[in-house]
Amino acid sequence: MIEDLPWEEFAGDPDTHIEKLEEKEEDLQKDLYKVRQELRLARQLKKHKDTAEEWRRHGIPDQRQPSADDDDSDISAPNGQGQTRKDHIRTIMRQDPQRLWKAGSMAETLGVPTKSKSVRVTMDELVRSGELVKHPGSNYQWAAGVRQTV
Repeated sequence: MIEDLPWEEFAGDPDTHIEKLEEKEEDLQKDLYKVRQELRLARQLKKHKDTAEEWRRHGIPDQRQPSADDDDSDISAPNGQGQTRKDHIRTIMRQDPQRLWKAGSMAETLGVPTKSKSVRVTMDELVRSGELVKHPGSNYQWAAGVRQTV
C-alpha cells in the first residue's frame, strides 16, 4: 500500500494526502467494526448450532441441581439469619490482624474451598473499601494490623 502512494504529489502537498489517508483510515475502521460484528454473530450462531446438535445426539440435559458446594448462602449473601461472606472475613481477620492471608486459605477457613475465586473477589472488594490491605504475592491483611506495625 505504501508503495502505491504518489510520492511526488505527496511531497508537494502532504496535508491533502494526510486528510485523504485519515479518511481512508476512518472508512477502514468502520468496515473493520462491521466485520467484527458479523464475526461475533457468526460465532454465536455456530455455538448455538453446536449446542442444538449436541442436544439432538444426546438429548437435552437435565436442569443443573445445586450441589452442597454451591449452597454457601449462609456466608455469601445476607439473609435474616446469617452473615455475609464479607462479615465472616472481617471477623476472621480481626482475630489476628497481623496475619497475612491468601484467598485460598480464607476459602478453606470459611469451609468453601471450591469458592476461592469468589472469596478473592470479596477480599479485593474489602481492599477497595480500605478494610484490608493487599500485599505483594496476593497476601491480604486486616488494615488495622498494618497500621499497628508501622
